[in-house]
Amino acid sequence: MNPKLSMVLPLPQLKPENNDEYENRITFRLYIEKLLNQKVGRYLEIISGIASLASVGIYIVSTYFDSVEWLATLDIVVCSLYLTEYLLKLFAAQHRLQYIFSDFAIIELLTVFPLFTIQSVGSWNYLQRLINISRILRVFRIVRMINKIQSLSDTENGGVMRQIYVIFSTVTTIITVTAGVLYAFESPKRQELIANDPNKGCSNQVDRCNFHEMIYFTIVTLSTVGYGDVIPQSEEGRVCVIVLIIIVLVVIPKQMNELIRLMGLQSVYARSFYKPNHEIPHIIICGYVSVASLKNFCNELFHQDHGGQDKNAIILKPSIPNTEMEDFLHNERYEMFLIYLQGNPMIERDLRRAAVTQAKACVILTNKQIVDSHSADHKNILIGLLIKKFVNHLTGCNIRLCMQLIKPESKMHYKQSLGVKQITDQIIVVEEFKMNLLAKSCFCPGIITLLGNLVTSAGEQKESLDSEWLTQYTDGMGHEIYRTDLSSKFQGKTFSEVAAIVYNEFSGILFGLELDFGKQAIITLNPGVFVIQNQYKVHAYIICQDKKVADLVATYDMTTEEIANYHFSLSQPNSDKDKLNEEEENQVEDLLLSGKDQLDDQYIIEQDYLLLNEPVSLMDATSIFLLEQPEINNHIVVCGIHPSIYYFLLPLRAKYLKEIQYVVILAPEKPTDIWEYINKFPKVKFVQGSPLISEDLQRASIHCADKAVIFAQSSDANKTESEDFLDQMHDAESIFIYKAIKKINPSIQIMIELVSSSNIQFLLDKDYKYQNDFKYELTPLQASGEVYISAMIDTLTCQAYYNPHIVTILQQILTGMRQSNPITKEIVKNLEIKDSNLYQVPVPEDYLNKTFGELFNYLSIERHLIPLGLYRLAKAVDNKHPYVYTNPPAETTLTPRDKVFVLAHQLPADLSGIPFDANFDQKQVNNKEVENNKALNFLLEKLKQQTSSQNGANRVVKQKNDKTVIFQGQQIKQTKNIEAENMNLNAAAMQVLDQVNEQISIVKDQINDIKSSLAQKEDEIVEKCRRAIRYELGTVIY
Repeated sequence: MNPKLSMVLPLPQLKPENNDEYENRITFRLYIEKLLNQKVGRYLEIISGIASLASVGIYIVSTYFDSVEWLATLDIVVCSLYLTEYLLKLFAAQHRLQYIFSDFAIIELLTVFPLFTIQSVGSWNYLQRLINISRILRVFRIVRMINKIQSLSDTENGGVMRQIYVIFSTVTTIITVTAGVLYAFESPKRQELIANDPNKGCSNQVDRCNFHEMIYFTIVTLSTVGYGDVIPQSEEGRVCVIVLIIIVLVVIPKQMNELIRLMGLQSVYARSFYKPNHEIPHIIICGYVSVASLKNFCNELFHQDHGGQDKNAIILKPSIPNTEMEDFLHNERYEMFLIYLQGNPMIERDLRRAAVTQAKACVILTNKQIVDSHSADHKNILIGLLIKKFVNHLTGCNIRLCMQLIKPESKMHYKQSLGVKQITDQIIVVEEFKMNLLAKSCFCPGIITLLGNLVTSAGEQKESLDSEWLTQYTDGMGHEIYRTDLSSKFQGKTFSEVAAIVYNEFSGILFGLELDFGKQAIITLNPGVFVIQNQYKVHAYIICQDKKVADLVATYDMTTEEIANYHFSLSQPNSDKDKLNEEEENQVEDLLLSGKDQLDDQYIIEQDYLLLNEPVSLMDATSIFLLEQPEINNHIVVCGIHPSIYYFLLPLRAKYLKEIQYVVILAPEKPTDIWEYINKFPKVKFVQGSPLISEDLQRASIHCADKAVIFAQSSDANKTESEDFLDQMHDAESIFIYKAIKKINPSIQIMIELVSSSNIQFLLDKDYKYQNDFKYELTPLQASGEVYISAMIDTLTCQAYYNPHIVTILQQILTGMRQSNPITKEIVKNLEIKDSNLYQVPVPEDYLNKTFGELFNYLSIERHLIPLGLYRLAKAVDNKHPYVYTNPPAETTLTPRDKVFVLAHQLPADLSGIPFDANFDQKQVNNKEVENNKALNFLLEKLKQQTSSQNGANRVVKQKNDKTVIFQGQQIKQTKNIEAENMNLNAAAMQVLDQVNEQISIVKDQINDIKSSLAQKEDEIVEKCRRAIRYELGTVIY
């Protein structure tokens, strides 16, 4: 036969004659195996372990009595249970012979031994010793049960703690079993010696054997002390001691070496745990915890403005702390309050080590410059969901999360994955907040500093400052947003009246209310004429210097008894405050989880923002030279393309804006993938080039741009947390772009994002005087709101822990966010509450050289506007750069160089300039302006050529700056006037000047034609022009 063929042919299978009986037996065996592997098998092992524990305990106690008659009956019952379990496992085993010779199967057989020999004890006394040994061997069953229970409760319990348990269980088992075996041999031997001794054991100095004496002897032998006061009398006992010593010499050192190896692999942070204290609350910080993020978060968390109560922060990270982290953990300011645990927040054992069930909140940080932002968000969402599920499973309560996410769409993913009706977590969306803030600063300069001051606790400035502007700026830094109750004495008054009272009495700015309607809370900023009533609980949001001022507002005009009752009500604990009532939650429909809010958001975008009917292709929006398009000036240049640029353009296209500026994106690569999200925004251009190259910047008309925005570059996704020192080099490209732009256009205002706050020193002027201790927050660029530091998000996250609604408040300030929930929308409509936006307006002419207090009372009471602070331009006092003055004192004198931050539903026309008219013929104005500019440029070039050919002639040509007059929101540039006073010009130059003047006359005629079409509004336009001229004259004088 061919050997190759024999390898291919199948071997004949031997089957029993009755196939049905064979299949039934196989099916029944699989069924038994399935039961043993599921709950039935676990319950059987638990019952067997409990029976073993009880029988061993009874046996040890029975050794102190002469005889226990019912012990044999107990052995029969217990051994019958053992035999049943053994037979079931043997029948269900796939390899029965292998199971029979396994370690635990042999031990099980030994423990079943008394069942077959209990009746033969009287005929052979040595058999009783074997039965006693089999009774003590049941300890192995107990150990096996404990091991399985532990493996079910904690599958990740490896490492050092697991090995310590193994050593402990091994030593305990050896001591117990050895003591039992010794007792089985020594007790009969000692009884024999005592019986043969005429002096009842006194001659041999032998006492009756006790079980605890055998345990003592075993421990002394294991510890190699060997006192010699107890010695084995039987030969079997001596053999047992020899076997004991051999086992200990082999097993224990091996296990100790494994323990030492594991301890060498794990740091002390991986073995430590946090012991909670009910009097000291603690929070857990996990996610991407870098040293820079942790510094900013802890500076705010442990600041004295948040009260003197102690609190602990537990840092839970998978890696061991690097050198920089070690130094920070041992900072004398935080050393007592920071606990670092090496662990994974996705593992339940590590969550227990951090006492997450008793934590006040859990903070999840993120890497704000990571390339793969979606993966980072998904990781944070999974961590948050697991922590909430773990806490809810063990306690039935809900833990509050303060979580950072990068992408705005990730917020929706989290809410949909959470699967509850009411969200109590604070979600900080990094890119949405950053983009909205940078966009708002383009038409409201200084807002970065204003909001930064409001969310950062600064405290008192101890150092003396040598400049007035710096003193005012640092004074404004000390003001924050505080939430407090509103005194019942304010009922019946309008919000504007209450704001005036709070400012005059307490020097605090009341700018918002929180109306509590049971499960529904509504945040509204400057509701204006809204009358405060007692139908609902009202909380106030106040900008003031410390919490004491805010508390005074809560007890305004109260009697001593009323104040005592108020403080007593605050001291009453509310046990249900942090618990979610499922029945109430199910009654409240949250449309956000069902997806209906997306339609509302789409409607809000179409209603509140300017969008084109048809999208613009990237090819049509791409320009090679913007110089060929004179209508694009006073624009915003965006250096680089950002994945979330949609949220930057959105606030710049709000309908409440009086002017829509062009946005020019300058990037090396075309934004093909991103363009589909922004192709409906009007006045968006793209120029392909590098912002590091001067020629490309000039092609983007940077010399005539109004603002420039520089985004920080994304970091490498593979960057490890031990490379935090590279963050300082992360801003290198942004700094070079800043320098390149300033070299071409020194007067342009640039908003730049920096990762490391220390890099702001590379952007300062050469004449800047450095202090001994450099503080970036005291630099002119930071004071003017031109620098956005990424660390602001970490400070905001900490503020969200103290004030759950701070994120909503800032979002309303930045975007004027409408209520999208239909329930809150209906409530707002019934209460006639109107949304407010943040504006920046010049000081009214009638209040120049008056005080800020007078202006506050006028705007709040008569105009229903709430001023938040001042934006003081250069030379307002002794400043060379603009700066923000948050909540200035009432006696602060106003100058023409001041602008006011105000919250208003709709800005009055006399404060904002000529209002924007969407029906104004923009195309006609732009066409005429283009023609005029081309003619002027041609004649000026000709004049330059003519005059440069004359040798020895001294000529001075003065050209006035373009004055912009706004007609219904559109800009019409006044013509260029050329003065030729005190000049020695020859005949050729005079001829060119005549041609220029002739062209100027033509331009004036064209402007008069346009003005004639606006004859009905001529008086209003003239009045606004006069105000603008007076303002400019005041600016020059002061």
